[in-house]
This record gives sequence, structure tokens and C-alpha cells, in this order.
Amino acid sequence: MKLAAQKILVMRYRFIGDTVLTVPFLRNLREAYPAAQIDLMLEPFSGQVIEGCPYVDRVIPFEFKTIHTYSAAAERGKLAGYLHYLRLIRNERYDAAFVLKRSLSSALLVRLAGVPRRIGFATEGRGLLLTDRVVYRQDQHEVLNFLDCLRVLDVPIGSTALELWPTPENDKKISALMAQAGWKDNDLKVIIHAAASLPAKQWPLDRFAAVMTMLRDQHRARFVYTGSAGDAQMYRSIETLGPFGGLDLCGVTNVRENLSVYKKADLFFGVDSGPMHMAAAVGLPVVALFGPTDERKWGPWGEGHTVITKRLSCYPCKPHKCADNECMKKISVEDAIDAVEKHLSAGPLKVSR
Repeated sequence: MKLAAQKILVMRYRFIGDTVLTVPFLRNLREAYPAAQIDLMLEPFSGQVIEGCPYVDRVIPFEFKTIHTYSAAAERGKLAGYLHYLRLIRNERYDAAFVLKRSLSSALLVRLAGVPRRIGFATEGRGLLLTDRVVYRQDQHEVLNFLDCLRVLDVPIGSTALELWPTPENDKKISALMAQAGWKDNDLKVIIHAAASLPAKQWPLDRFAAVMTMLRDQHRARFVYTGSAGDAQMYRSIETLGPFGGLDLCGVTNVRENLSVYKKADLFFGVDSGPMHMAAAVGLPVVALFGPTDERKWGPWGEGHTVITKRLSCYPCKPHKCADNECMKKISVEDAIDAVEKHLSAGPLKVSR
């Protein structure tokens, strides 16, 4: 059934990767409703990545502590928090809400707030809380699942490409940092990303070092480390196995500035993570190491990327409950080097979007 709405709420408040993958949905929603007010409810840390998005009018921070390593606790308690957002949604008098977050509580919020049209996935026992139920498919990418929430309303789907919005000021800042490090524009610049939101997604650091040794010795590669200040120790450990002279930007550049870092680089090599999706969104080729999560749903979106994975009998699992990430340990250095070498021999290392 088609939707008539002048004020729309989109709820997808969680991780950076989830936020990046929401962009094609937001673009197609805006094209279908150019005059509507579109508000996006996001976890504050993740919200940094979507700054500058022309498809939303306002980002509403949803402040709750989650299992994500980088999320922060809110000042208000859980019950007080839900009551706060219930009042906020009710007072805004939205015509429709797209509940892209797959939780019972998110659907309950918009139902109790009296939003007339509530579109979302019929999972977690919340079908009765929604007016427009969408089948959630485990066998397709999350980008396509989000777009199904528009298809159920007969909204036409145009481009499905990712995009993000680095600023010219940040581009200049990152160029200056690389120049200060003595790097040239034609140096091979490789993002090394070993940090993940959950330990089960991580790959042994000595294997990262082995791949980097090949890139350093055979291709004279330059390396960049990005992440939070707390991630820096991981890269210091990798450096003890080199050294590799990596440019450590952990805690130096923020999420938004890292878009410009990835834009300047030639290749991303790392684990399943928010930065992996950020890199893909700015056109950087990705070689991604996947273990407990399903790359069919969460792999780098778009052409020109490579995923390395070893499927065990328990695949896919819930990584926050995994006691031993044996699937990640099954990925060998040789597997990784082979994938990286194929990218380097394929020609110019930029993905067209």
C-alpha cells in the first residue's frame, strides 16, 4: 500500500556499519518523498559517519549502551531512556516510521507513540505492532533488506550504491598528515584494520604482520592504522613484529575524518567492521576477513571487493557468544596474500561507484 506522509522517522540506531548500509534506503526514500521531513534516529557514535547526508533533515541521537565496544553509556537509565524517546516520538507526530532496527522495543516505541504507519521487519515477535510487515531475508545483503521496506510500499528503487560525505577540509588535513610523514601521492597506501567490535571477529596479529611484510618488501607499501585511542595498542603490537612504519591515526582522527583517510588510500585490508563499510562507501577496494558473521548479509557492498572466509559447521553464529573464533584462525596468511596480490595485479585500485 502506498504511503502518504509529510513527516517520517527512520529508526536504525546501532553500529557504524549498519548506518553506512542504510544510505541507499535513505536516498531512495528521499527521491520518493522530496518534500517530506525525514528524521533519522541513530546511536551518537555511529551518527558521525553520516554527517553531511543530504537525504535526512535531522539526526536524533539514541543514547543507550550496547554490546558494541565503542558505544557509550547514557546518563539516563534504561526505563527513563525509553520513556524519553516515547515522549519525543509522540510529540513529533510522525505520519510514518520505518523501523529498520530489528528489536521488539523499537516497534513497541512507535506503536505506543501512536505513529499511524509503522513499516518494518516481521521478526522478534513484533508483527502485530507493525502496519506494514516486511519479510526479513537471511539470504540477501542488508542493503537489499532495507530496500524491501520501500518495495512493500511500491516505492521505486533507483541506485543502490553506497556513498558518504568526506569534507574538503578533512581531505586537506589528511593530505597534510601524509605529506608530513614523508609520503608521496604515488605511494601504495594500505589501510590495516585489525580491530573489531567483538573479539570473535579478530584475526591473529602475527598474520597481519606477515601480510604487511610481503607488502612492505615487495610493493614498498605504506600502512595506515585507524580507530579509537584504545585500538592503538593493537597496532603497536603489530609494529613490534616489523617494524612497518605505519601511520598511527588511532585517536588522532575521528570517524568523519577517517572518511578522508580511506579516500586517500589504495586498499583496505582488515576484518569485518564499520571501517570496512566506510572504506567501501568512499570507493576503496576491500579485502575483508570474515568468520562468525555472514558475508552474504554483511560483506562489503559493491563491486571490486574480496571476502575471505572459512565456513565451519557453526557458521554463521552470534559473535558476541562465540567462545573460540576458530573460523578466523582457519584463514591462513597464504589465503590473505593471494587475495591482496590479485587486487594489486588487477590495475588501478579504485572502485567506481
